[in-house]
Amino acid sequence: MKVTFSDSKRELAMAFSADEIQSNRDYFAHKLRAEKQRNDVLHAVETGTFDFVLLDTRGTEAFSKGHIRGALCAPIEQLQQLTAVLPKDKELVTYCWSHD
Repeated sequence: MKVTFSDSKRELAMAFSADEIQSNRDYFAHKLRAEKQRNDVLHAVETGTFDFVLLDTRGTEAFSKGHIRGALCAPIEQLQQLTAVLPKDKELVTYCWSHD
């Protein structure tokens, strides 16, 4: 479906339908609600008050050499086995190697 907007000077064709635009808005709104914001994580680390579980998904060797205080070691290859013991009533936040 092609949506067209026009005014007295020009006509502009939209590449997406109104339904597709609404679906995209809904998707990103849900994504923002589902993801913990970086500043919230940094604040929790700085204050030591976690309302979530922080998982370090690097390997055990990297974890033992240094990790964020309060994080649990949860190597990505072991996550499936760890799901049975992780709390179901708290948000899980993961981190790994980063370059930002």
